[in-house]
Amino acid sequence: MALKVGDIAPDFKLLSVVGEKQEEFQLSKLRGKNVVVLFYALDFSPVCSSELPSFQANLAKLAERNAVVVGISTDSFFSHIAFQKSLGGLSFPLAADRWPYAETAQAYGLFPASKHQFGGVNDRAVFIVDKNGKIAWSKVYELADTPSVDEILDALKKTA
Repeated sequence: MALKVGDIAPDFKLLSVVGEKQEEFQLSKLRGKNVVVLFYALDFSPVCSSELPSFQANLAKLAERNAVVVGISTDSFFSHIAFQKSLGGLSFPLAADRWPYAETAQAYGLFPASKHQFGGVNDRAVFIVDKNGKIAWSKVYELADTPSVDEILDALKKTA
């Protein structure tokens, strides 16, 4: 079962990529900011290929609400590099929850995925982790559904 509002967000440290730059992304290093944690299923899948560009297009609005974005999937670092290139580039990190396999998705209650027949992928979900490290908002989506950036922006208004 996925984490709920009010739960302390499990910290994680994952290898991530922005463009071709390799970085370590650690949630706890962003205390004082809201963090939009996007769990997406697969690089190059149709829904993810439209989901991530919509967040890229709204990064300024998210920043106005003191929020940063990280995308997480069980795909590899190298897959993330190629996926970002295919999308024309992203300026937020894609983190590889690769090893130990899906450890972060498991900590957030999203693995194994519960609502589909595909093996080895996490559920699609969005968590807003507030500046104090608690889950301020969350939603688990069907794999075929694209999260609404407007819904997340509205939720961020309430996390002041």
